[in-house]
Amino acid sequence: MKKIVMLPLDERPCNFNYPQMMPKADYALYLPPKELMGDKKTPADTAALQRWLMENIGDADACILSLDTLVYGGIVPSRLHAESKETLFERAETVRELRRLNPRMKFYAFQLIMRCPGYSLSDEEPDYYDICGEEIHLYGRYTHLASLRELTAEESAEFARVKKKIPAECLNDFTSRRETNLAVLLHDLEYVKDGTLDYFIVPQDDAAEYGFTSLDQIRVREYFKKNTLHMKTAMYPSADDTGLTLLARAVNELNGVRPKIFVKYASSKAEAVVPWFEDRVLDETVKYQIMAAGAQRVYSLPEADMALLINMGSGMWHEGQAGYVTAYDIERNLAEFVSYMRYALEAGKTVAVGDVATCNGSDEELLRIMREEGLLLKIHSYAGWNTSSNTLGTAICAGLLYLFGQDDEGRIGFLLHRYYEDCGYMTYARGYVTENVLPALGLDRFRVDGKDGKAAAAVKEKLTEFMEKNFPELARRVAAVQIEQPWKRMFETDVKLKLKS
Repeated sequence: MKKIVMLPLDERPCNFNYPQMMPKADYALYLPPKELMGDKKTPADTAALQRWLMENIGDADACILSLDTLVYGGIVPSRLHAESKETLFERAETVRELRRLNPRMKFYAFQLIMRCPGYSLSDEEPDYYDICGEEIHLYGRYTHLASLRELTAEESAEFARVKKKIPAECLNDFTSRRETNLAVLLHDLEYVKDGTLDYFIVPQDDAAEYGFTSLDQIRVREYFKKNTLHMKTAMYPSADDTGLTLLARAVNELNGVRPKIFVKYASSKAEAVVPWFEDRVLDETVKYQIMAAGAQRVYSLPEADMALLINMGSGMWHEGQAGYVTAYDIERNLAEFVSYMRYALEAGKTVAVGDVATCNGSDEELLRIMREEGLLLKIHSYAGWNTSSNTLGTAICAGLLYLFGQDDEGRIGFLLHRYYEDCGYMTYARGYVTENVLPALGLDRFRVDGKDGKAAAAVKEKLTEFMEKNFPELARRVAAVQIEQPWKRMFETDVKLKLKS
């Protein structure tokens, strides 16, 4: 059995638990003790993590390394730190020591470009983001447009207003940290250039076409071009799914396979949609995700090992908006999509479903059709959470690991978890509890009463009620549900299911 060592992006379930929940495929996965990881804005113990890596790397067949965790202590601490470049470079040099301790292993890493969200909220950002976060985002956007000489007169006037709104010390803090983080990223890319690392992903969290993140991306891409690193690197919208993508790559490369994946969309226009929080059309990201997972995109079902079915209409809209009916009802054919799902299964293909028609939750309409057709537990992987890229990276990994390991118990377990979390929680219980329960408790979506307080209890009640009513055949397989709110907010949850034997 192969040994894979993984240092995840942070302690949240999507990064720490999901890799351990994947269908089994002839490998043992080693993660650090959770107490060494951080807690949202509290960074992980980077020195202890370095020691843990060195103690466990010697006999590893592969290592998957979040450099954001190794260097900064996690994804959120990477946006808050005040460390010098020299200190961060020194932490990163652990990479060379790990390679020295194990020259034969497959060695993969990922490191994010620091995001710049377009709203004023400090939940995952510096405290001053509450007062000028939107303006900092716009400052980056207008700076980028001005550099391209594409700033309109109206935007120039808005830029002047934005500059006055941002306290100088806040802008200086934000931009200096960006410059430090970019310098660290370019430093760490030397490890793939000189062969210390075998593959390197640069995920883009909350990407946008113009702005600070796009300007940083240009500099990173120039580094790729200058050093001809196209086949050893990937940069695309992603974050919390990247560890899963590299897990799939590790399993494929350790076993000398390169699975072939055929992609089928629910709308003929879907591949050209730019998903929310991303910076390019969907199909270009899909190409990167398949390649980064160690698989090969193919263009006919007969030659494929796996079919990736992507539920996306001709655009992304909220219900009630002008374009909703066209995008979801007229220019998307769910009946044909589900029919093809059955066809691919009957053809003996592994079938993975990426449900990205909406953001931050499942498309319940699709799941109801799949339920009527008896397909919910016949497919091999499913995801429908958070951003489009998060969903697709999860679905691809679970599908590829099932393809290799044929672990039906693990397949069913992860499918049930996804339906409970992505549909039961994200699509229903989260909104219900936020709107109808939290106000009476004096709480809100960014502040609940601990990890397992009254908010978590309300989530458990409504989630269980929803699944028993709407998906009883799934609920009958579940003996118990446990809920925690890991970052003491409503954005994500930790769903633990005890299945009936």
